[in-house]
Amino acid sequence: MTNEDTPTSPTTKDEDKDRFRLPKIGEIPPDDVVVRAAGLRKTFGDRTVLSDICFDVKKGETLVIMGGSGCGKSTTLRILAGLETADDGDIWLFGEKTNGYNEDKLDALRKRFGILFQSGALFNSLTVGENVALPLRQHTDLDENI
Repeated sequence: MTNEDTPTSPTTKDEDKDRFRLPKIGEIPPDDVVVRAAGLRKTFGDRTVLSDICFDVKKGETLVIMGGSGCGKSTTLRILAGLETADDGDIWLFGEKTNGYNEDKLDALRKRFGILFQSGALFNSLTVGENVALPLRQHTDLDENI
């Protein structure tokens, strides 16, 4: 029997509880969690779009947010990126609680991850090269002749 053929031991009920336990507001995430949403709530007028949204994304994991039109997918992503604020709940990115961050702190944090918008979100008035160069011009001191 090789190592690949060795059966793995089943998880205990306690291990399963820890694995699927939802994060709580105010709880500091472990080191392997790069994104934490805990108790997110967002309303627009009298319409509640997000209600007690909780999840962790660990380093190396991929998270898919799926749902119908208007269910809060884009709102969740805008809140995670700091483009919009939640009415309640905590956001942690790379071990930093981002609630209440000012624009400068958010900009510094945003440089650590990328955002790809649906349909590319390119500026129609710019060429592809100018669209690619735009964030480099805004966020670096690179020479224009590079």
